Amino acid sequence: MKNVGKKDAAIRYFLAALLIAGAVYFGKDTVTKAILVVVAVGIMFTARYSFCPIYKVFGIKTNKKD
Repeated sequence: MKNVGKKDAAIRYFLAALLIAGAVYFGKDTVTKAILVVVAVGIMFTARYSFCPIYKVFGIKTNKKD
C-alpha cells in the first residue's frame, strides 16, 4: 500500500540529494559521511517505493489515491 504522494516523493529526493552533497562537502570523517549517505539512501527508497513505515505507524497518507 502506497502512502507517499508525488510532491512528498519529490521533496524526499531533493532532501536525499542535499544529504549526499553534505556528505561529500561537510563530511570530515568516515562515520559522518556514512551516516549521511545511509539516511539519504533510506529517504530515496521511501520516495522510490512510495511507502514510508513511519507514515504507516501514524496513519498518515500524502497520496490522493485509496
